[in-house]
Amino acid sequence: MDDHPSLETLQKRVHELTATYHARGWTTEATALETAIETASNRIQPDTSDPATITLDELTVCVKRWLYAKSWIVAEDLGILVLDTCESLKGERDSMTMTAMNNLASAHWGRGQLEQAAALHKRVTALRQNFLGESHPQTLASMTNLASTYRSQGHWDEAQKLDARIVEVKIETLGRWHASTLSSMSNLVISNTHLGRYEEAASIARQLIDHGEAQGLPKTHPSLLNWKLSLASTYRDQGQLDPAEKLERELVAVSVDEFGTHDSFTLTCMANLASTYREQGRWADAERLEKEVVASSEKILGETHPQTLMSISNLASTYRSQGRLEEAKKLGEKATAVLKEVLGERHPNTLVAMVDLAVTYQLRRQSPEAEVLAAHALRLMKETIGEDHPFTLSAMANLGYIYQSQSKWDVAGGMAESVLARRERTIGKDHPDTLAALEDLRRVAYVEAADRNAQSTLN
Repeated sequence: MDDHPSLETLQKRVHELTATYHARGWTTEATALETAIETASNRIQPDTSDPATITLDELTVCVKRWLYAKSWIVAEDLGILVLDTCESLKGERDSMTMTAMNNLASAHWGRGQLEQAAALHKRVTALRQNFLGESHPQTLASMTNLASTYRSQGHWDEAQKLDARIVEVKIETLGRWHASTLSSMSNLVISNTHLGRYEEAASIARQLIDHGEAQGLPKTHPSLLNWKLSLASTYRDQGQLDPAEKLERELVAVSVDEFGTHDSFTLTCMANLASTYREQGRWADAERLEKEVVASSEKILGETHPQTLMSISNLASTYRSQGRLEEAKKLGEKATAVLKEVLGERHPNTLVAMVDLAVTYQLRRQSPEAEVLAAHALRLMKETIGEDHPFTLSAMANLGYIYQSQSKWDVAGGMAESVLARRERTIGKDHPDTLAALEDLRRVAYVEAADRNAQSTLN
């Protein structure tokens, strides 16, 4: 096969991309492409049989550098070009083509194009499983990337299954306490927690922490901090608020001291502690922390970053609990609208914000708007994260509350029964959320019984 026509086509497309970047004023990126082509040309010898591969190799270095720098747009632009050329020249089974797929999928993920990222990660994972085997490091890397994308999409069931398999394979091939295995176990904790499998999540998290401390890891070690963060979140979701607060206060103190208040990890720790304060009804403490998180997030991450938007939604929830409904409505509408643009309407974070806003509408006596929004969000949650997911059950409970306020007791009663049954099955009879569902059902039953007695008396 004569590769030189392919080389000419590749060089032409790179030249066009370089010209585009110059026209946009992206001089650094344009210069990087020119340097890559020049370096490749210097490497090509007259008797070289595969000059296109050398050029692709240099361009791949550019893509990886831009991915590392989170320059997602240019990484995607060049990633598309490299993958197209690799597929045309080498076919999808070639290792360079698979690397190009993985790189482009990462660029899609960085740009928030999660469906494209998942499709490409799924494709390269299947190829590597078939041709390299499931236990090959590159296959495991692809599986890990695919699971991460599933988590970003809120597809927790798919993520958990893949995370569990990755851990199983790594334990068999690398050993339980290998650094790569520990990292995958940490991912499994996150997926289990979001599926409401709290006991499993907490057990794995405690294993990780105990191992890290036994190995003498300093308290500021990133892995140890992340494991503690996951365990604290699991405690909070289980309703164990005191141990959650204790661990989160420790994490905030360490991260502020080590990284400062304008660090993304510190902001996450502060936001989690504020969530625990909300669960405890400590509204003033929650508001203080959340305002700080919002201000720092807008400055460090940007006003449209999902983490910033969720912090705004959390602050709106706190305002609502304090009776500051107009402020809660304004912030909730802002967060929900931008989350729809950034993540899409079906993303779990967007849906949670929609449900939260519906509650605010209801308290402001905007019952029709509240019902429409809550019902729509609940339907999408059932479709995307499943009927038993904790988020879905909270949305169902909130919609049931709206129906109660409208005196739609039959519908409200059916929802209350469903929420209680599903919570008993998924998180246990003693969980605070389950007990709240039981109390809600009793309240509906009491009103229905009172109505029946009143009707009987009239008759």
